[in-house]
Amino acid sequence: MSADHYGWRANIYVGWLRGDDGTRTRVAIKTMRVSHEDPIEIKRRLIIETAVWVDLDHPNILKFLGLAPDLGSYGVPALVSPYCEKGTVDDYLRLHPNTNTKLFIIKGVASGLQYLHQRDVVHGNLKPSSILIYDDGRALLCGFGSSRILTQQSPTKLFVATRYDAPEFIGSNTMGPNKPTDVYSFAMTCYRIWTNTKPFADLASDSSVIVAVILEQARPAYPTSDIPPGTDLVWKILEDCWKTEAEKRLEVSVAMERLAKINIPA
Repeated sequence: MSADHYGWRANIYVGWLRGDDGTRTRVAIKTMRVSHEDPIEIKRRLIIETAVWVDLDHPNILKFLGLAPDLGSYGVPALVSPYCEKGTVDDYLRLHPNTNTKLFIIKGVASGLQYLHQRDVVHGNLKPSSILIYDDGRALLCGFGSSRILTQQSPTKLFVATRYDAPEFIGSNTMGPNKPTDVYSFAMTCYRIWTNTKPFADLASDSSVIVAVILEQARPAYPTSDIPPGTDLVWKILEDCWKTEAEKRLEVSVAMERLAKINIPA
């Protein structure tokens, strides 16, 4: 059976979950792509993701509905969550590019990230593909495979660095994600949402971005065309979130407070 959607290391199928009262809920079933050589490592990552995700309960966090052992492969169970028909934030904004919609989404992402940080949880892989849009237009953070609870887990680096990652994270082979790296990724993700342009769009490869960010301390340029109203206010927040020195970046709670003060006439 072919998947309905494909992630980096997972296939996503759409199904139905029947409740005790007979009602049916449309769900996404995430199955890890597993070869016979790596099920132990896949299980380890799944345990990490589930351990973090299962206790999260917030309007801007994708809800964890459970594990489906019979739907996985090589003994690795599938993950079940609500199905978000509107897709990722990129999918949604292609159809709804309104400035107030973008601001609403950014505020939702900040609220979800603030909730995580208040619980000493770091997301660890924040980028547009880890933000889904629910039926009512809410942003939902997902993709907790790189997440960790700061007080319980040792730093782990599981994924290849991307243009959304902080310079100190990119430049280390051993450093795990933390709150300041989340804040940097939040800023880069918001840049993508606000401008419809991926960070460092003039650089084709992530490796080129890594060189520019680490060696040249490069940051995205202020937009020069199609500038949405409110850009100056949003931009100042982004600049304070993607500072090179991790200790100088805003805490997400402060970014949230500043975002809450921005209102754009419809």
